[in-house]
Amino acid sequence: MDLSRALLLALICGVCLTLAWRTRLVPRLATLAGAALASGLLFLPGPRLVAIFGSTNVAQWTHWARLTPWSLSDWAHFAIFVLLGALLWVCRADLRGWRAWAVIAVLATAAELAQELAPGRSPEIRDVVLNLLGGALGLYLGKGSQRLLALTLKAA
Repeated sequence: MDLSRALLLALICGVCLTLAWRTRLVPRLATLAGAALASGLLFLPGPRLVAIFGSTNVAQWTHWARLTPWSLSDWAHFAIFVLLGALLWVCRADLRGWRAWAVIAVLATAAELAQELAPGRSPEIRDVVLNLLGGALGLYLGKGSQRLLALTLKAA
């Protein structure tokens, strides 16, 4: 393993562990799984992702993406950060509010900068914006699901 891959792996592990820190077992496992999935999608080379998901699935997703102004890569960045934002809000009560926004902003930027270390990847400002948009939606979805759950429990 070369130095850039070792550094990237250390960064991924650090982020995963930091996000899962001070949570209970189920939120910890959900956060670790979500962060690991996000890291894999952000940093694995494209051909490796096609091998994992299957060329038929990737072709179908690419077809659907062509029906929108965004590419499949754009949608992937957006969706990854929707997941991270929702997990952050739901699993880390200590990081809600402005702290959640700060974490998403740091992760969105750091993820793109770290792509310089990943083979076949390169950082792009457009991806930072997509990461931020996805993270914002994820935070709102996490907050909304939390409120919906509270209303459901209150009505029961």
